[in-house]
Amino acid sequence: MKKIDQYRANLSKALCSLEKALATPPSEDRDYAGIIQNFEFVYELTWKTLKLILEKEGIEAPFPRVVFEEAFKRNILEGNEIWKNIIESRNLSAHTYDQNLAKNLVERITKEYQPVFRKTFERIQAYKAQ
Repeated sequence: MKKIDQYRANLSKALCSLEKALATPPSEDRDYAGIIQNFEFVYELTWKTLKLILEKEGIEAPFPRVVFEEAFKRNILEGNEIWKNIIESRNLSAHTYDQNLAKNLVERITKEYQPVFRKTFERIQAYKAQ
């Protein structure tokens, strides 16, 4: 299996895990922590999969922000503003933790980010066919 196919498969699994976690409203701290961890997995696998797609096209993009910028330029991604918010949320989730931040982040993941992740995954899958 090619590396990019493995990343796509892992991204699919991570996205399904996030969607499953979001299917039940969180009630305990561990629920919030689990959803945030799934969010982080999906974010990481998304940018790394996009990086591989860009490398296949001869584009070096060593950091997540650069990967996302290049993916927008090539119409692999859409929704530049929401992705800026996702990147900011990812950075906050990785470096701070408090209950209010967790609750706010889970709300954003549920209402805003998960649909973007799903659409992005579909675009990545469609890009495979090109």
